[in-house]
Amino acid sequence: MKKTFAALALATALIPFASAQAETISFSDSQAMKSTNWSETLSFGMFDTTLGTLNSIRFDLTGLIQGSGRAESEDSAPTTVTLQLGSDLTLTRPDGSVLVITNPVFSREFQFTAHDGSVDFGGTSGGTTGTVNANGSDFFLSSSSADFALFSALGGGDISLGLAALGTSTAIGAGNIIYGFNTAAAGNVTVTYDYTPFAEVPEPASMALIVGGLGLLGLSRRRIGNKA
Repeated sequence: MKKTFAALALATALIPFASAQAETISFSDSQAMKSTNWSETLSFGMFDTTLGTLNSIRFDLTGLIQGSGRAESEDSAPTTVTLQLGSDLTLTRPDGSVLVITNPVFSREFQFTAHDGSVDFGGTSGGTTGTVNANGSDFFLSSSSADFALFSALGGGDISLGLAALGTSTAIGAGNIIYGFNTAAAGNVTVTYDYTPFAEVPEPASMALIVGGLGLLGLSRRRIGNKA
């Protein structure tokens, strides 16, 4: 019984020395829907180096495009026209280097007849998408020492990243197409730090418990030896 008690006391005392598990902390910022093309600056918290050792940084970018497209075929024969509404959203470091890109795209195919004589984006040789939207997302996971240094500071702080939306809409098909687009884009970014917290230093009371546990365990072994 005494031997069991000593072992339990020792196990309890050694709990603070268990290996630390990785943890994460995240910061997010976004740009609301705005007519393309645009370039904005977003702000994020830096990693506080007093928390532990940084393992990786993940950059998640989600983009949304919204708008409409229209086309009119002036060809003399039936044709297929595809309208694609798109935007490249690009997240960059403070020096302008690219972190991650996403390209939300909406696509619709039209079957047009030979030109019906009227450029109205309707009838049988024209059409519109109406108001549509599309989402896109991507991420970048960095374990670069340069990024660790860039995104870390004693006590934390803030860092500014660039987010830009460039319209990439286009019409594909007939040789003679009149087309136009009206698009807007929005973006959301999350920066997540994966880190291992520094090991906790045992308090004086814990140290006393450790010593006591070792003493009890040694005493138990001596008694067993004497009985033998």
